[in-house]
Amino acid sequence: MSQPAASHRAVVAIVYRYIHQYRREFYDRLRDRLAAADVELRLVAGEPGPEDVSKGDAIEVPWARRIKNVVFPFGQREIYWQPVLSHVRDADLVIVEQASKLLVNYVLLAGRRLGGPRVAFWGQGLNVYQHRASPVGEAIKRVMSRRVDWWFAYNEMSLDVVLGLGFPPERITCVQNAIDTHALREARAGVGAAELDTARRMIGVSSANVGVYAGALYADKRIDFLIAASDLVRKTVPDYELVIIGSGSDEHTAREAAVTRPWLHVLGARFGREKVHIMALAKALLLPGLVGLGILDGFALELPLVTTSGPYHGHEIDYLDPGENGLMVEDWRDPREYADAIVAVMTDDDLLERLRSGCRDARERYTVETMVERFANGVLLALSAPRGNGAWAFEAR
Repeated sequence: MSQPAASHRAVVAIVYRYIHQYRREFYDRLRDRLAAADVELRLVAGEPGPEDVSKGDAIEVPWARRIKNVVFPFGQREIYWQPVLSHVRDADLVIVEQASKLLVNYVLLAGRRLGGPRVAFWGQGLNVYQHRASPVGEAIKRVMSRRVDWWFAYNEMSLDVVLGLGFPPERITCVQNAIDTHALREARAGVGAAELDTARRMIGVSSANVGVYAGALYADKRIDFLIAASDLVRKTVPDYELVIIGSGSDEHTAREAAVTRPWLHVLGARFGREKVHIMALAKALLLPGLVGLGILDGFALELPLVTTSGPYHGHEIDYLDPGENGLMVEDWRDPREYADAIVAVMTDDDLLERLRSGCRDARERYTVETMVERFANGVLLALSAPRGNGAWAFEAR
């Protein structure tokens, strides 16, 4: 891999609104990988805004540079100012979220035309929440997405979206978005009978027919739909129990339902080994709404995903191979059809073992190690590529 010709150590800055718990291992590994290539990585981040704070997934990374985001309400949306310019002024490449609501992106793109740092986008290529997306914001995003020097696309689905915007393929890195599944696997391997018994007693689970939801709780996750389907499952599998792990704006929906359903266990946010111990009690990962990186939790822990064909999935849904490592219900509005899929996983041992085998295969493909290597190679290519003239004129295909 050729290195950028420069008299100083190359500096790459990643600017993010806040640091998600699931990204810790990625950032640490990427920093080490780039350091080995004589590239300094700076991580610049603030704190979650009102829309995200209830998810409870923000963390501190000791070596990151902290800023204080300024969040402006804009109708029903939020606009961010991230005071990062003093941290990235001497960078060779600045990698930012692809989001029209981030004002600093406009400043960085303008500065790029005047000889400032190169700019790269990192994202899915579009807003997966299309039902809530601003048409104006999406139009702006399409224009901006063709004006950066490089693209870090989440996965193959994201790559297709970015190519569809007219961006040249030689300037796109498909990073294969992932989390640290090895840590989850090691934690699961270390869970013995005593730990499982402790987890059962802690939550009050007595059955072997357990489904688990793990993730943030908000409208697009469809918690009310999951509970309605679970009511139907109980009619066929009387000892079925549902465990919900996570927090968010819809946590109250789950807690209110649990008052009259002793088989429904709502635990709030849990992380690390505690989360693994709880998920180890389940047969399947139940995510009827938006699916993102949570699918990789399921692969790592051999928990097949049961989801629906709903229109609001993240691009990580591309990792699902229906019938091989999970199930997808076609009629995403029908809780009965979703309940039937849950019943199948709970009662058909051959199906469950086939899906678990598919999870084991998938977890070997989608790893944080692969993501780090792809991302680092993309950074080095972006640094060594000829600098653009600041006026890319790609036309959407």
